[in-house]
Amino acid sequence: MDTNNNNATRTRPRWFGPALIALVLLLVAVAGWTIRNLTTDESQAQAPRASAASTAPTSGEVEAALPQSGEDFAWDCQAQLSTDTSSVADEAPEVQDWVSAGYNVVPSSPEFGGCERRDSGLRVGYAHSEAGSLMAAATYAMALDPSVSEEAAEDVEVAIAEGSNRDRLEEKAQRIRDGLEEGDDGLAASTTTLIGYSQDYYSDEAASYQLIYDLPSANGLTQKIAGQIDLVWEDGDWKLDPASGTSMMTGDRHQGQPYVEWGPK
Repeated sequence: MDTNNNNATRTRPRWFGPALIALVLLLVAVAGWTIRNLTTDESQAQAPRASAASTAPTSGEVEAALPQSGEDFAWDCQAQLSTDTSSVADEAPEVQDWVSAGYNVVPSSPEFGGCERRDSGLRVGYAHSEAGSLMAAATYAMALDPSVSEEAAEDVEVAIAEGSNRDRLEEKAQRIRDGLEEGDDGLAASTTTLIGYSQDYYSDEAASYQLIYDLPSANGLTQKIAGQIDLVWEDGDWKLDPASGTSMMTGDRHQGQPYVEWGPK
């Protein structure tokens, strides 16, 4: 008997072929089960995402749900003014131009206002800031006078705070325009020169300033006078808060208190 040939023909056991087939079938089954489970898991993972995507708000819905930004200003041009909230208590804001208005010159700034020019020449539309309130104070002190013309009378509602004082001031201005009451000639105001200010107080809702002016006297010398002007933020702009129903602001001789230098040079 040829032992080598028998060993060669029996190198693999008899069960090798069926075992190999069984192993292959087992691997195929395991692979199929694994693929099926992976597919199921992925489908389940994608399902919530698809559901979330289907319920996610559109960009329009998101925009509609967001609160409106910015302030509700009285004039469109105010949206272009500076949002700088720096204090002016110790340092004056820069003014690009001092322009003729009313009885004298008033500050004008593309940063702080007034950005809206009325038919009367009065400038309104100020930044909601300390600088904006100061610009409004200096403007209203010299250019707000509803007694001089019908155009100026229309400035009452946009530049003077609502209330009984405004109503009485409006009635007084009407009497002056009708010649029933004598008004100021504005001579004293036209000869003054703004040289500075002091801030009494400021908040987002109200402000008060002492405006310091040089006023020539009869002997050729000058004296300093202080005019107090109060303002409130109302209906999207700074408005003058009248001292009374007969006077928009109060004035007296300056008593020597320190002030910030500011005015036309």
